[in-house]
Amino acid sequence: MTMQEGLAALGLGTAARQMHNRAYFLDLLGDSHTGLGRHEAAIEAYRQAAQEFEAQGAPCSYALCLLKIADSYLSLDEPWHAIGYLEACLPLLRELGLVRHESLAQDLLAACQIELARAPLLGSDGRPAPRPSAARPSGQVSTRRRRAGGKFDVCPVQTDRPSGCPMRNSRPGEPRSS
Repeated sequence: MTMQEGLAALGLGTAARQMHNRAYFLDLLGDSHTGLGRHEAAIEAYRQAAQEFEAQGAPCSYALCLLKIADSYLSLDEPWHAIGYLEACLPLLRELGLVRHESLAQDLLAACQIELARAPLLGSDGRPAPRPSAARPSGQVSTRRRRAGGKFDVCPVQTDRPSGCPMRNSRPGEPRSS
């Protein structure tokens, strides 16, 4: 049975199919923007998709969009935005039994909380502290994420790279580039 046949069997007409298709299109658009490094555009697409999935009563797709929004904010080094989305998606992921995604969201939430706990909110003069540079001291553990092969990974490795994760080998046996 195709998706269209399934929707027709449920008595859902063309309007419902279009809304359903639009939500999935927006989700895929967000994935495309993420792959191109356009995280702000990805966030907007994921937000619209999440709203439509929620309106359709599609909790799995809704929860995964929230997780993708959080991951996009983390890619922008904005954990203060990501936390709310992670806290919103965790109970849904747990309820849906999406154990792998729930574990990932918990790890990302813990990393956000640690990063925010370390963030200097006010400088010595009482004004907001300047943002730290993206570069980390040599040997410091980074919790930056990477997305490889359609999976989200937390990358807790020692690295000197500002982006936080080592580059993949272009060919087996070649040294990693930095």
